[in-house]
Amino acid sequence: MKVIDEKDMGTVKLLTHEGNFATVLLNRPDVLNAMNPALIDDLADACRAVSADPSLRAMVLRGEGRAFSAGGDVDEDIIPLQSMDPVDYNKYMMGALIMYKTIYEMEVPTVAAVNGLAVGGGFDMILCCDFRIAAEDARFGEFFVRMGLAPEVGSYLLPRLVGSGWAKRLSCTGDLIDCATAKEIGLVEEAVAPDKLVETAEAFAHRLANGPKAVSEIKKAINAAYDMSIDGAIDHTLRLQYQLTQTADHREAVDAFVNKRKPVFQGR
Repeated sequence: MKVIDEKDMGTVKLLTHEGNFATVLLNRPDVLNAMNPALIDDLADACRAVSADPSLRAMVLRGEGRAFSAGGDVDEDIIPLQSMDPVDYNKYMMGALIMYKTIYEMEVPTVAAVNGLAVGGGFDMILCCDFRIAAEDARFGEFFVRMGLAPEVGSYLLPRLVGSGWAKRLSCTGDLIDCATAKEIGLVEEAVAPDKLVETAEAFAHRLANGPKAVSEIKKAINAAYDMSIDGAIDHTLRLQYQLTQTADHREAVDAFVNKRKPVFQGR
């Protein structure tokens, strides 16, 4: 999809495309997009910029170069942890947790386009996205245990994707799995040839961005239902459904159906 605007935000780039969606590009290719304090902050800022732009209704997250992300930068992100007292540690880690939550809580649907490695913090990053499309040669690993550490958000999100057995296996062993295994266990929804990854992810984001307002509301409802009883989830959905009947997109869908034409949604 054609890029109509590009912003350099430090260690990430924000690309705006025709078709109402954006790409946030991790841009430390010389170190396989390893996460350092600057990338963590820049990524959160880029996601906030997408959320603040009402014209943007979906987002692709991908890495520049040979990898999605090799996780924490050992020199800048991991080794410094050993010398921090609890106050400094909590302050430092809060930046990473805010970054993960910023991705997870975005109103617009998010698509992780995974090439090369997605391990450690990079692995947890793709868990925060709503959809994962991967190149057939991509590899995945919950590597925190290899450094004697625990996943940062993987303990919460990974079991919801692959079940507790696979979540514990990946988290406790730090095993590296290939794309075929990732697809088999439900970690990724689609695997494509490496040279088709970007166009496939962008086409899917374009489709989501041009859907009705209901798309973002369905995302929020599914995320909210994780912590609800079935009765609470049903009640939430009933109230949501009424709100959606009052949207311009619902009226457009009904009119298009009655008049046998394709609807044109505005995301409102």
